[in-house]
Amino acid sequence: MTAGAATTPRRLVELTAEGTIAMVRLNRPERLNALSDDMLRDLETVLDMIDARPGFRAIVVTGYGRAFCAGADLRQLLDRLDTAQEEILGFVRRAGQLFSRLERAPLPVVAAVNGPAVAGGFELVLAADVVVAAEGALLGDGHLRYGMLPGGGGAVRLERKIPANIARRLLFTGDLEPAERFQDWGLVAEVVPAGRLLDSAMALAHRLTAGSALGLAELKRVANAARDLPSAEALRLEFDAFAGYLGSADLRAGLTAFQQRRNQRSEGR
Repeated sequence: MTAGAATTPRRLVELTAEGTIAMVRLNRPERLNALSDDMLRDLETVLDMIDARPGFRAIVVTGYGRAFCAGADLRQLLDRLDTAQEEILGFVRRAGQLFSRLERAPLPVVAAVNGPAVAGGFELVLAADVVVAAEGALLGDGHLRYGMLPGGGGAVRLERKIPANIARRLLFTGDLEPAERFQDWGLVAEVVPAGRLLDSAMALAHRLTAGSALGLAELKRVANAARDLPSAEALRLEFDAFAGYLGSADLRAGLTAFQQRRNQRSEGR
């Protein structure tokens, strides 16, 4: 490198295309991928890039190093506690908005939990549609262990993902539990050896995208919205989605594939 040459800042969240799968990697391993302002900025940029590329069919989120994500950078929060509380609120609000954006994404989201996922990192996991974890990886809310409260969806989403009495124990105690326990409770779909984690997550992502892209996006939209609706309204929403899908090329392609005894593969129309 010549003297005075500019260096390119390291991306704290990386995006690579693995065929039709958007691979998102948290890239701050020296801090256990703890969330910072710059990291949230890079995550937002990555989500913008995914939205701008119509060829993606699914998203896999994982972390570099030995942790998935240790939550917010507590040193950064402590430095601001007495002088910049509005900045803390802005940070938590932005994190929550990004997690909700990931949850609402029309693509299926797979969290590949390679190591500890705590507090904000656990909230990121809760925003995923399906979770695959390495053997022994520890997960949990953990906020109250340091006198904090969840602000990125942990207290809301956890009781929707696992039994409420278990969720409350985890929220109130801040306990971390291994992935195997979360598999028993229904949050984690697969627990695999660490060396097979990404292969397993990618295989699952491809399975999730084997059919209609449009149908999958509609199914995810209805399922997300129906959680907050009375049963009668939720059923109307489901019916309306079916009615809107009835004229789609994807449905015609799927029925034709059935008639011809082959698997459907559509682009989402």
